[in-house]
Amino acid sequence: MNKYEIIEPNEFGRKRTIRYKQYMYGDVQGIHNWRIDNQGCGPATIATILSSLGYNQTPEDIAKRMLLDEYGNQIDFYNDLANNRKGTRDIGYIYLLNRLIEEQICDINYVLIKLSYEHPELKKEQILDMIMNEYMAMVCVGPWNNNYPKTFSNGGHYIAITSVNSSNNEFYVANPNKLGDTQVDKTFSYDTIVSNMYTNSFDFLMIKNNKTLKKKI
Repeated sequence: MNKYEIIEPNEFGRKRTIRYKQYMYGDVQGIHNWRIDNQGCGPATIATILSSLGYNQTPEDIAKRMLLDEYGNQIDFYNDLANNRKGTRDIGYIYLLNRLIEEQICDINYVLIKLSYEHPELKKEQILDMIMNEYMAMVCVGPWNNNYPKTFSNGGHYIAITSVNSSNNEFYVANPNKLGDTQVDKTFSYDTIVSNMYTNSFDFLMIKNNKTLKKKI
């Protein structure tokens, strides 16, 4: 069984996407007591975005760049290591993207979009326009109150927003968990995305390729 799937473009504007499956991975060499299938939704999501933008990066590649320094020492970007919670914090992905840029592994640009949770509609058109064009986005979903809808995961989780469906202005997502296997051809409204967001995060981490990719023949 493949560790990723290739999602082809369609007539509604879906972009070609390489979706990595978090649950197909396990331990990462050099990173102790941490597994991609348990805590690696973030590396799987970033690998999905970068690979879809034209850079060959696997979840293992991303995990090593984020959680190991240049000497192979572990870096603490865990959200609550003292309580053995080893989900990865959002600041780690800013470090990661800067490192990929500085080491000239990826020629990318990123933008952070924060929302007013009282008025999330103020950013809706900007986000739709960016995703419809050159950007893909990483977002963190998770329980922030008792009404959390659990559309993408029961707990804290990262997903990629890849494209906008031109017929309904809803988003295509690449969700790295098993539930994501059933969501490839579905679209989700802006309101659904926002209602699932873990609010103590960067909201939309927008990433684009600075290079113009040649279309596959």
